[in-house]
Amino acid sequence: MGKPFQVRDAVHGFISLTDKQVRLINTPVFQRLRGIRQLALANLVYPGALHTRFDHSLGVCHVARLMAEQLRLDKSETRLVRLAALLHDLGHGPFSHVSENALEIYGDRSKLPADQKKDKIHEVITGHIIRHDRDVSAILGKETSAEIADLLADGRKQRVLRAIISGPLDADKQDYLLRDSHFCGVPYGHYDLHQLLRSFVLAGGNGSKELMIDPNGLHALEQYVLAKYYLTTNVYRHRVRLITDQMLTRAIMLGIEEDGILELKHLYRFDNSDAFFKNYCRWDDAHFFCFFCQDKFRKMFCHRLLDRLLKRNLLKQVFSERILSFAPRVREALLGLSKPENRKMRDGVEAALAQTLSTRLGTKIDKRFVIVNAFDIKSVRTTSRNDEGSVMVATDPEPRAFEEESDLFRSINESNTTAFVEVYAPVEWSDHAERDRLRKRVNKPILDVIKAVSKEGA
Repeated sequence: MGKPFQVRDAVHGFISLTDKQVRLINTPVFQRLRGIRQLALANLVYPGALHTRFDHSLGVCHVARLMAEQLRLDKSETRLVRLAALLHDLGHGPFSHVSENALEIYGDRSKLPADQKKDKIHEVITGHIIRHDRDVSAILGKETSAEIADLLADGRKQRVLRAIISGPLDADKQDYLLRDSHFCGVPYGHYDLHQLLRSFVLAGGNGSKELMIDPNGLHALEQYVLAKYYLTTNVYRHRVRLITDQMLTRAIMLGIEEDGILELKHLYRFDNSDAFFKNYCRWDDAHFFCFFCQDKFRKMFCHRLLDRLLKRNLLKQVFSERILSFAPRVREALLGLSKPENRKMRDGVEAALAQTLSTRLGTKIDKRFVIVNAFDIKSVRTTSRNDEGSVMVATDPEPRAFEEESDLFRSINESNTTAFVEVYAPVEWSDHAERDRLRKRVNKPILDVIKAVSKEGA
């Protein structure tokens, strides 16, 4: 075996890579990730947030290696989990999670493979690329390609490896917390990576070992979970980040539904065909902006929103309210307002709001550019496990859930999830005083519209 290839990384220092990993990195489908930013247009509020899925993937591969070494996995397991970590984001489209939303809205889920009907479409795309991309499969071989794709899709037969790839303590989260904090220039996502890694153990009975935390690592895990919570509240749910994501999603929707742009339809109407995958792998952030901002699209709604984003002439947040402040019936409707299946109700709310804002502000506001966004911020206790289940602490005689073993997290009320409904619109103000006057002027009328239309939709 030759000397490992090393890459200097802004977060982890030197990352060592094998010859096979370097060859994978040099494939066109992996190089495409250089053009897909990790946080979409978060650089419009955090100027340094220009890092990409490319450097994140290298970081996840590095952390996966550190986890494998700590858990004393054998060479074949370590090799497999590092390859899966390296390739886990191949299916991302332009602006990362924005494309996820568009694929879920416009993709034909009936065309998903039978065993992947409930999977996210971008994850299905990742698996397809790993299995079928000519360059990737030539490097890995068909058997290894299939093994990696299976691990990323399910991994039930390899629980420990799956936990490294997808779980509450996975290498993905460990890297993006540190990486997003570093490039955004904020301290919120910092935690002691190496102390956390030292706390990882394999434990469990009946011959089935699982990834757990040593009791002495509780404080390191508390720091990690709090980092995830604070980065969510301060970066991922930042007002400008929310607005830019919604503007991108709306630009795609208008481009497909109102403008009838064929290239957008081909990009996001997943049909599991070879033509779809071939086309999908041609797109990244820059290609998206360069193509859909051409003069030939100038009169289209999609172009108008993208032009606003390029000039940082963003829609403004004219209303924000906690959903808990509404009556129970309205609250239930609002919590699901942003889901695709509630599109008709959302359209009704936005049309009524556009009319109300036009009347109150004395200017014509197009309903297409009024966006209602409902979102939540999970309690820090819920954040400790997310969808993957609780982190288990290897206590004696039986393992216990982290949130019960930690004195700090045991004292936190899990029901403290905060949910908001916000309205973004194409209005202007010159300073904060004018902003506050406008918001005060439209606050009650917006409240009345949301209550009325949401109640009807419920």
